[in-house]
Amino acid sequence: MITAVDEIEYSVKSFLREIDGCKIIVGLSGGADSVGLLAVLMSCGAHCIAAHCNFGLRGKESDRDMNHAIAVADRLGVRYETVHFDVRAYMESHKCSLETACRELRYSWFENIRKAHSAHWIAVAHHRDDNNETLLLNLFRGTGVSGLRGMRPINGKIIRPLLKFTRKEIESYVAAKKLDFVTDSSNLVSDVSRNKIRNIIMPCIRESFPNADHTINLTADNLYSADSFISEMIDKEKALWTDDNGNINVIKMMQKRESAMFILYELLKPKGINAEQVREIAAASQAGVSGRRFYGKDGNCWLLNRGVLEPLDAADNYDTEIITEIVSISEFTPGKDPYIEFFDLSILEGEPLCLRHWQQGDRIKPFGMKGSRLVSDIMNDAKIGIAQKKRTWILAKGAEILWVEGLRRGSAYPVHPKSAEIVRVHIEPARNSK
Repeated sequence: MITAVDEIEYSVKSFLREIDGCKIIVGLSGGADSVGLLAVLMSCGAHCIAAHCNFGLRGKESDRDMNHAIAVADRLGVRYETVHFDVRAYMESHKCSLETACRELRYSWFENIRKAHSAHWIAVAHHRDDNNETLLLNLFRGTGVSGLRGMRPINGKIIRPLLKFTRKEIESYVAAKKLDFVTDSSNLVSDVSRNKIRNIIMPCIRESFPNADHTINLTADNLYSADSFISEMIDKEKALWTDDNGNINVIKMMQKRESAMFILYELLKPKGINAEQVREIAAASQAGVSGRRFYGKDGNCWLLNRGVLEPLDAADNYDTEIITEIVSISEFTPGKDPYIEFFDLSILEGEPLCLRHWQQGDRIKPFGMKGSRLVSDIMNDAKIGIAQKKRTWILAKGAEILWVEGLRRGSAYPVHPKSAEIVRVHIEPARNSK
């Protein structure tokens, strides 16, 4: 008869045969899942180093967990590493949540000691219940397919050998090995989203749908396959709508693809742009808005220019604004400041002013000249290089270019000598936004 112990150890042995190298840093909290993970890896012949993080968030209980983790490592004959973190200080300096701070501190330290010990992998004790909770959590937050596919057994240097087993099965394995574990009291309080799913929502689901854990996990597996297929198709779509400079033709994509919103989200998600921002980009593109910037959570910045979304270099990632003032004709001093230009009052009527960067094909009707000129020719005459071209601001009103910052004013909305009042337009100089 195959026991739960046999099944888990057979599965983990098979898993270890599939990966290259078995020197492993094992996250050991002292709870049942991590104790079971360390025990089964050792039983299967892996070379393990236990790693315990003391976040100091639960006072004496945190120290109890650390001491228990050390005792388990000693009993199993495993070398161990421990660390103390000041989580509150990290939250303050990085402006992040408690959950994010603990995760970032934990995995950063795991990676550091992995390198220090020349280990191959970092093993964490996520199991099937965790995976199902993650799927539901992402579902309630509003996510794409990738958020519903759940965690994977191998992700970079992170491995999850117990991902196919339930929490109860792992606890049974720990009991069979006659090992003790501690319980994190904070997991029993339904005060955060994951605990509410674990302690309230999932028990209700299981009561009505006894096979729910299996079917949710099956759905995650199906969505993983779907996501892999989507990734292949997105690469093909990217080639259609993105040029060599990384500019995304949003408006053209929306005209040609019913699934444009989904494609755009998949293209921008790796850049830290969320689903709500994608909706705003699409709406702004359809409304003909230009000059608006969108910032990813990792600091990436995108500029919307006439339906085309342009990535900005770090040097371009600054806040710039148009300051318009109605002043008397006596303050008309053209050419004194490259960031200031003057226009007739009628410039404030109709379509709003917008700032954007130069694009291929831009033309301006220069003041005092007949006809129009390519803005690129004006920049070439001024011996402006490619990098500076990308940083030069253009003031526009609808499709008409009114001013190329520091270089040439257009012929529209000229100042009349008899005007009592005029508009002074000031492009605020570059200021780093970080």
